[in-house]
Amino acid sequence: MFKRFFTKRLWLTLVSIFFAILLFLTANSVNYGSRNQTTGLLQTYNHTLENVPIDIKYDSNKYFISGYSYDTEVYLTSTNRVKLDSEINNDTRHFKVVADLSNAKEGTNKVPLEIKDLPSGVSAEASPTTINVTVGKKKTKTFKVVGKVSDNQIADGYKLKKISTSASEVEVTSDESTIEQIDHVVAVLPENQVLSKDYSGSVTLQAVSENGKILPSIIDPTKTDLEVDVEELSKKVPIIVELTGQINSSLSDIRYELATKEVLIYGKQENLEKISYIKAKVNISDVTKDTTKTIPLAADNLKISPAKVTVKLTAKKK
Repeated sequence: MFKRFFTKRLWLTLVSIFFAILLFLTANSVNYGSRNQTTGLLQTYNHTLENVPIDIKYDSNKYFISGYSYDTEVYLTSTNRVKLDSEINNDTRHFKVVADLSNAKEGTNKVPLEIKDLPSGVSAEASPTTINVTVGKKKTKTFKVVGKVSDNQIADGYKLKKISTSASEVEVTSDESTIEQIDHVVAVLPENQVLSKDYSGSVTLQAVSENGKILPSIIDPTKTDLEVDVEELSKKVPIIVELTGQINSSLSDIRYELATKEVLIYGKQENLEKISYIKAKVNISDVTKDTTKTIPLAADNLKISPAKVTVKLTAKKK
């Protein structure tokens, strides 16, 4: 009996050991799989930054540069999410994109874009990898300022009356070749303005050629006050009197005299062209003696000034 008990106890012990080993192996297998998953989570992160400014190195006292892009696209890669986020953020960014023109010659130069001060663990690539920059000897000259308003910026029924700028002349800096092409500097009314009333505001100046082409330059000052006065389209036309109604039987005639013989009419050009006079209709049915009447004036789609006219009526008895 003791032997049977011992054998049974031994069997239970062996079974327990077997399951313990099995559980251990299973646990190790699970842990190993977790480590693989953890290793898999250490992935490579990437981010594309747009409009990253380009820092251009050149002798600004001697040369003027133009024709280049002011910013570029940068592709960032890192396995460290914190470092990557730091470079994505403008406020914490360390790297900069540099175009070094220290050894550039006059004319158009193809310049590589270099990414500098990039922290370890982060890689970056600019796109494009090069930019074209035009380099020329620097020159400054004074030019007159002219206000400019396009025809389509004047509302229907209005015309340009006066345009003026606070600055009459400004200094323009560019390369020698471009300076020779500049004819004047324009103060342009903003594109979103269509005027049916006077305009006053500060506008950016542009150096232009004789045919109006905008040329690369630095202008001092960069802005000027622009004032544009507009007025309604108008023309002067005569007043024609039309007597209406029946003359009183006691009268042989009624003569009239206008206090104002002409008026100004305002409106769109096509409406003005249709009108050659304004008619004042005077009802004489109630006239028995000399009198004065005030007659309203009207015309379709037009404004009239004055809007009324005084008519003096002289009655002639039979």
